[in-house]
Amino acid sequence: MDWRRVFRILLEPAKDPLRDSFGVSIERVRVLRIRLNGQLAELRSLAATLRDPAFEEQIRELQADLDKLEQVEQRVNVGLDANHARRHLLDARETAAEAQERVQDLLAALDDAQARAAALAEAVWDPALNNPSPTLQGRVDL
Repeated sequence: MDWRRVFRILLEPAKDPLRDSFGVSIERVRVLRIRLNGQLAELRSLAATLRDPAFEEQIRELQADLDKLEQVEQRVNVGLDANHARRHLLDARETAAEAQERVQDLLAALDDAQARAAALAEAVWDPALNNPSPTLQGRVDL
């Protein structure tokens, strides 16, 4: 056994479960969106004092980037919600299947018990005379 490989696997950082199919972390998108929003606010305050067209163009570009990040964040959140819903549905189906299997086992056990009870009743009572069988006359009823 290669112990270095085992230790490397054990010490490997955990994969982020909050990644979408593009590998974008929701936390990273959120941090970028907050930073970009701060930069936009700062540029707007500077643009208001300077009235420079270059600032206004830069603000429009940053606003477009912010809009894109918000769309990515929203798409990732929707994907995660759908994934959680699918997982809950699969868990519910598995639980229902286990319950159905358990019910079928209990019904089979009930049928078996009913068949044994019928066989015992036939053995105890003589059907022609509706009397206890002669082999049981000397026994005490339980």
